[in-house]
Amino acid sequence: MSLFGDRSSRIFKDASWLQPLSDPPSGMPLCRENDLRLMASFLSELFRSGQARNLFIFGKPGTGKTVCVKYLLGQVEKHAKERGFPVLTVYVNAGRTRTPYYTMLEVVRGLGLNVPDVGWQMFRLKQTFEKLLTDNSIVVAIDEVDSILQKEREPLIYYLNRQPKTTLILISNKIEDATQIPERALSTLQPKLISLNPYTKEETKEILRDRVRQAFHTSVLQDNLLDKVAEVTSELGDVRFGFSTLLSAGNTAERAGRTKITDEDIKSAIESEETIKILRKIGELEKTLGKRRKAW
Repeated sequence: MSLFGDRSSRIFKDASWLQPLSDPPSGMPLCRENDLRLMASFLSELFRSGQARNLFIFGKPGTGKTVCVKYLLGQVEKHAKERGFPVLTVYVNAGRTRTPYYTMLEVVRGLGLNVPDVGWQMFRLKQTFEKLLTDNSIVVAIDEVDSILQKEREPLIYYLNRQPKTTLILISNKIEDATQIPERALSTLQPKLISLNPYTKEETKEILRDRVRQAFHTSVLQDNLLDKVAEVTSELGDVRFGFSTLLSAGNTAERAGRTKITDEDIKSAIESEETIKILRKIGELEKTLGKRRKAW
């Protein structure tokens, strides 16, 4: 007996558009035009002097920080190629690398160099990075930067900021994370603080509608149900909650053999996703308490 059927879905055209880390359908983040222009205005110096103002971008989860920075890096690469500027860009998520060493390893790899998982010491990674600076300017974006702050005697952020022709884009959830940057690094880093506020209900609906067009067949989701999802999502301030809710509701409708999502599907999905969100918060609280217990 096969557990997985191969018949086409009557609900989904392409459910991947509702995955939390999927890129915007058009490639450009919706409802962030002004924020992107602000970021670009500080990076424009890169194409005149080879180095630009460092940025510290913060905001609640689900406000588009990562997708904005990735889009921005793509635009930097495009403009550099069109104008013949030697600029390299790299994005690294420190929440996954966890340590300064592995973060630096991924930076070097992201710049196109073949480096082994083990066997290289930090000084060799730094030497390799510095060789690239001979002929290039480099923009380094580090997501969840709070994961690596205060983890070594000479912080990685301090080292990178001291390199010529190197521009940093640091991303975190809270402005308070900027205070973890050691004083000597902060005094030279002098980042421009850019806050991404949660999307409004109207913006949330526009973003969700864009995903609905790509993810569902025509007429699967009525507009009044999309309104409900957008309202709850905007109240929570995390647009990814809306993606997960729509995906869950679509799966429920499909399992029931329907061709449309019902109000009950949406209600059940919202309750389920809210429960998951509560469990995640409890898990985060337990981690925080655990760290405090060790400190005590």
